[in-house]
Amino acid sequence: MNPRKKGISYLKRLLCLGGILIIYFNCGSSTKKVVKTEETPVLSKAARDSADVKKRKRLIDVEFNFAYAYFVHKDFKEAVPHYWKAINNDKELRYPGMYHQLGQCYIELEEADSALIVYEMGIERVPDNVYIHERLTWLYEAKYEFEKAIGATLRVIELGGDENYYLVKLKNLYLRNNQISEAINVYDKLIELDPENKELQDQKTNLIKLSGGSVIDEYKKLHEKYPNDKKYIEALLIEFSRENDDANVLSMADKLLALEPNNILALDKKSDAYANLQKWKDRIDVLNRKLEIAGNNAEVLTNISESYNNLKDYKTAKSYAGRALKVDNNYGMAYIRIGEAYEYCVEDVVSKKGGFAEIKFDDKLIYELAFGQYEKALNSVDSAGIASRKMNAIKSLLPTKEDRFMNPDKKKAENPAYQWMY
Repeated sequence: MNPRKKGISYLKRLLCLGGILIIYFNCGSSTKKVVKTEETPVLSKAARDSADVKKRKRLIDVEFNFAYAYFVHKDFKEAVPHYWKAINNDKELRYPGMYHQLGQCYIELEEADSALIVYEMGIERVPDNVYIHERLTWLYEAKYEFEKAIGATLRVIELGGDENYYLVKLKNLYLRNNQISEAINVYDKLIELDPENKELQDQKTNLIKLSGGSVIDEYKKLHEKYPNDKKYIEALLIEFSRENDDANVLSMADKLLALEPNNILALDKKSDAYANLQKWKDRIDVLNRKLEIAGNNAEVLTNISESYNNLKDYKTAKSYAGRALKVDNNYGMAYIRIGEAYEYCVEDVVSKKGGFAEIKFDDKLIYELAFGQYEKALNSVDSAGIASRKMNAIKSLLPTKEDRFMNPDKKKAENPAYQWMY
């Protein structure tokens, strides 16, 4: 056979065979045909999606690289739109740092509100980014949104930010938000970090005092820790005095005097405590010690006079009050003490006679002497109120016109118990 015809015949047989195969597949199982017609579009969509994702990721990479290049060269205005394009397409969070970088751009451009928006977006997607929380603390504080600033600061500490630095910031935020007890608790944490820092301890104590709380326990701890620190002994002395805790006042005063024998505060508080305890002789000893240090002082001399009045040594009481008036002739309380010496003395005498039913003209003359001293005390602002009350109390005991008529020549009391007064 002609070779050419043989080749053509071979091609015809192949074509016939192809037709048979086509018929076979077209007439075969309908299931296979459905699978083939359904799978092809799905695979095509997946391929398209894959291509879209790759394209989007390439876009993110390009935009981020542009943004970062501008950022590094401090061209923040040009960086901003590229960062936004990258962020808007970055579904997989390929570049978590974009949020704090974009926020920084806005900070540099002095657009704090825009920075805040970016940072708040950032913590939704990158909640553990300490840098973003740090920036939020400052932005919230600047807007006086202290609750949010406190929350952000707590998160910074939780995420391992500089604990000491952010505890100080947290303490200040609590104070600005008037959360005193929370601020005090933060002080405790700061003191744990730096237990030898007296300034922190003093600040905490002052805060407790300003808030109206008791600081005695705080000062006790500090005194126990620093037993020879005069400051804490004085503080306890004052606080115990406010509480009228006379036993502890005396204890702290003695500790202070052991460190400083001439400490006037300690002597004053000790004097007051003995007065409260009615230990008049002990008080006189303390006051005489103060006289040795400070010299003649009208107030101290008058306090000694008061003590002798309570000991019923009225003559000595008058003597010390007289010394006070030589120091300051206008010192009203000295007149009060002399008046009391007269009044207390006549009360003792009348009481021994059987009470006020037995009061005589002699006694009324002494009340008149006391009244005259109280009148002099009216001229002093510090003693005027006391003087007025005392004058009203004894006014009914003064000599009457009838008493004067019945005793026309009697100017002084004759009772020997009163002679020291003249």
